[in-house]
Amino acid sequence: MSMMDIQTPERFGGEPLYGNFPLDYRQRERPFTVTIAGVGRYDSEKPSTYVVDACSTEKAWAKALAWHMLADESIDCYVLDDESFEGLPDGTPGFDWSDLRPEHKRQRDLDDLADQAAELLRQHEADGTGRVGKDAAWPMVRELAGLDGRTDEGR
Repeated sequence: MSMMDIQTPERFGGEPLYGNFPLDYRQRERPFTVTIAGVGRYDSEKPSTYVVDACSTEKAWAKALAWHMLADESIDCYVLDDESFEGLPDGTPGFDWSDLRPEHKRQRDLDDLADQAAELLRQHEADGTGRVGKDAAWPMVRELAGLDGRTDEGR
């Protein structure tokens, strides 16, 4: 396949880039494999394959694309639909594909913790002290330390 066979569309906006997604909203997350061709395709690099949890193909593709764009610092990428599917891929995680599920869970946990901290601060500002006591804050600090992205082996 030459570089001319794989090109990013010149236009953005208007009609969606991807269409005809299956109607697969089952209201439960399940694993999806999403393969993305990025800027490395110009240097004959193989596409990147990710596993994400999502409720639909469309949401899985959006999650994987967002991750890839951020990692490559480029919007020049697209999903290879014939290599993307519901379920887990063959091969070894970390070598043949990247499992983004733990990272997305960690990010959700960090977002929840930030919401809790903001609410705690609002409560203490409302009661006039403006300060959060260590008894209220210490459990959050401990939880935050556990969400640093390192595995248990690295601690």
